[in-house]
Amino acid sequence: MNKKLSDSNDEDLLLALAEGEEKALDILYLRHSGRVLTYALKRGMTREQADDVLQIVFLQIFRKKHLYDPKHKALAWLYVITRSELKDYRNREIKDFVEWDDSLSQSAPMDPSLENKDESESLLKELKPREQEVMKLRYLDELEYDEIAARLQESASNIRQIVSRSLKFLKTQKSNQKN
Repeated sequence: MNKKLSDSNDEDLLLALAEGEEKALDILYLRHSGRVLTYALKRGMTREQADDVLQIVFLQIFRKKHLYDPKHKALAWLYVITRSELKDYRNREIKDFVEWDDSLSQSAPMDPSLENKDESESLLKELKPREQEVMKLRYLDELEYDEIAARLQESASNIRQIVSRSLKFLKTQKSNQKN
């Protein structure tokens, strides 16, 4: 079967993978790992970051093998996963940097906090109602992103974006108030 499998097109390999033939992933990796790596490198990633993305992409292919629809080209599906994982990787790096950077700061936090409830409420009023709700759940109720997402029936990544944009807006507003 391995000889026949190695002669298969990418679409058949993904179908075989979904049916439990794990050797199909090895063949897909050999065929397309260079493309994924080059794609990541051309988008400004270091070699180490590109290698990370490469591993994540093929792990996701394995995890999502049952989601492949053969009416779509396998290579297009691979690139959709690659683009998505590249974006997620960069977002994680930015988030990790921001959290690390904030943890080293010797200045007072600029995020709304329970200790300064009046200021928090004043700042939150400058946001749209949906953003207010998300920020209250995140910072005043101290819920995790997944918990907020479940409560509001949204994706966790969308909740993270709302929080990130709201924090940027609030930090700008707060610095403008000081000037």
